[in-house]
Amino acid sequence: MSSTPRQTRGRANPPADLAAVGEVLTTQGNKGEVKVRPLTGDPQRWSELTRVFFCRAGAREELTVEQVRFFRQFVVVKFKEINDMTQAEKLRGGFLCIPLAERRPLPEGSYYLDQILGLSVLDETGAFLGKIEDILATGANDVYVVRGGPHGEILLPALKSVVLAVDLPAGTMKVRLPAGLVDEDD
Repeated sequence: MSSTPRQTRGRANPPADLAAVGEVLTTQGNKGEVKVRPLTGDPQRWSELTRVFFCRAGAREELTVEQVRFFRQFVVVKFKEINDMTQAEKLRGGFLCIPLAERRPLPEGSYYLDQILGLSVLDETGAFLGKIEDILATGANDVYVVRGGPHGEILLPALKSVVLAVDLPAGTMKVRLPAGLVDEDD
């Protein structure tokens, strides 16, 4: 069960019709460039973007991507509308987003993290186990943090053997709990 590409901290911050693809960390130089932490599974995707929406506290502003370069694990971006360090500084801490319709389609059985967050988790019998409140990247596979159900917090491995079905329109995920994952005496 794949939930890539990665989209971490900014996942809940953009307006509902947008997906965060980067978080502005700081300015870069004095010509208005910003250093961005990419929130996408493929940072090279930034080379294809012509515009993004800067989002913070419910506000959004469209920005035209003028130049992109890569530095270590970061993306350095110059926007047409931002021409000096003072203007760039105003972007610090905000998220750069694209419309949901512009996200790349994923292979079947793969989901964006923001699609998984908030799903109600049901066991094979249809019993409610809680909602997915966070997703941990462990290296081998993601782990869904499920809270609000009768067993308290459950750390559910995102594996095909565990996740039986995802129904995005219904907002549910049906799972087969691995033996010993929850205390059956609850």
